[in-house]
Amino acid sequence: MKQKIALVLIAFVGLFLLFYWMEDHPENISETNYWKEDWKSIRFLPPKSDWCGNPIPNFAESAMVFRKIPRGWNETALYSVTTLQDGKSVVYEGNYNVKNSFSELSVLKTKLIESASDEIKKTYCLGESSPSLTLSEDNGKEISFDTDKQLFFGKKIGSDDGRIATLIKNEIIAPYQYIIEKFRTPVTNFREKMYVTMSEGFIQELKFSGQGIVVQVENRAKKNQYGVFVNDWSRSTGERIVLPPDVGNQWESVVKGLKVEFYPDETGAPPFPTLTDIASPEAILDVTIANGHKIRLSLYPVWESGSETWRPVRRQFPPYFEESVSWMKEESFQNLVNAVMKVKSASRYERPNQKIQ
Repeated sequence: MKQKIALVLIAFVGLFLLFYWMEDHPENISETNYWKEDWKSIRFLPPKSDWCGNPIPNFAESAMVFRKIPRGWNETALYSVTTLQDGKSVVYEGNYNVKNSFSELSVLKTKLIESASDEIKKTYCLGESSPSLTLSEDNGKEISFDTDKQLFFGKKIGSDDGRIATLIKNEIIAPYQYIIEKFRTPVTNFREKMYVTMSEGFIQELKFSGQGIVVQVENRAKKNQYGVFVNDWSRSTGERIVLPPDVGNQWESVVKGLKVEFYPDETGAPPFPTLTDIASPEAILDVTIANGHKIRLSLYPVWESGSETWRPVRRQFPPYFEESVSWMKEESFQNLVNAVMKVKSASRYERPNQKIQ
């Protein structure tokens, strides 16, 4: 009996030791979260000329501020990127590079946390001259950036090619280097080129005002058996009619294909004139997404440069923010007008008597 009790006790102690050593003790963790925060703004500062790190490829040439703008519960956020140009703020919608930066910095992963010393800072080129990212929970017009949340980036950590030495407060950490490497590119690569972007849903309404006409269409799209939205367009101006699917779909396709050809500060851009604040748009395109989000494109009179013709565009995301001017090819504008005119002159469409497949 005593022997059985002894065996039970030994087994119990053995299991206890086994579970204990299976736990993640600090000395056994290869990667940990340095923080987990829902940041609303990120500020990038390029390296100074005396930084001793690798300057090639070149970092973005000017400071940038990214903003994450919530649009309601369970709704996708809107992102913006702001830079200074000739002393004035220039703002555009941020693209996937901006969105990914928030994802990567909200859960900051590291394989190292240790106190910084002057020798380590010198070895890894860490200091006030380093390229840096600063985080904030503010995203308003005026943002308070806390230096305790400023990350200074230096050289790689040892033989780990995927990690880079980073200084925060007085600690050295080793996050993934792609967090900062994406900034080795011009500021224009952080701006969204497509004028109308959707992460989900469908275009619910289109309205074109200009060229002496107003044309508006509505879309009552429904999902088919494969979970794909099938459009159902109707014209809501003039004679209200159901549209032939190809006519409504063509306008939608043209709208989704509209893109920025050049930003005024983009390398290779023609010497575009400055659009004055009092200029009146020649046409306005209003786009409503199924989730209620709106995009407005104000299209201004054409400008010619040699054999090329361009049209200035100002995009708005009411009520969140208004972009600075960008430039579209005149050919794209004419494609838009042609699609609108087909909708305006379309005849009533008689739907086949069958369900959506």
